[in-house]
Amino acid sequence: MATMVDVARRAGVSIATVSHVLNDTRPVLPQTRQAVLDAIDELGYTPNGLARSLVTSRTRSIGLAVSAISNPYFTEILQGVEARALEDGYSLLIADPHDDPEHERKIVQLLHERRVDGMIIAPSATPDALLRYLGQHAVPTVFLDRLVRSPAGIDFRHDQVGTE
Repeated sequence: MATMVDVARRAGVSIATVSHVLNDTRPVLPQTRQAVLDAIDELGYTPNGLARSLVTSRTRSIGLAVSAISNPYFTEILQGVEARALEDGYSLLIADPHDDPEHERKIVQLLHERRVDGMIIAPSATPDALLRYLGQHAVPTVFLDRLVRSPAGIDFRHDQVGTE
């Protein structure tokens, strides 16, 4: 698998120049940019998302937890979220909590451990364990479908889309 070092050697430039072309962080002469792009194409280079995540502390991923994914309502939401996430360069990790509060909390914990940048959750009817977890870990979250109220003692600063 080709590395940035390989691309830099092939293009006859520094690793920093390759980085600037990939991340569009500084102006690069058009012919230099093209040499880097040609080297990327020739070598089949793909950026290492895991390495980037270590540097940026972002995974460019979103967790989506909705029960009954086969429900046409959630299918439409899934399609819309996925389309927008892809447009913005994010991947989507999808889970079905089965409308079970304990399963829901475990799923959210696993998504958090995967370091998703945020979550979209259709909460269960009794999401107290979920809300405690999200409050303790300050996970950026949007709730949809059911609106939730924060249990006493939990700092609750999440967005909601739904009806009471």
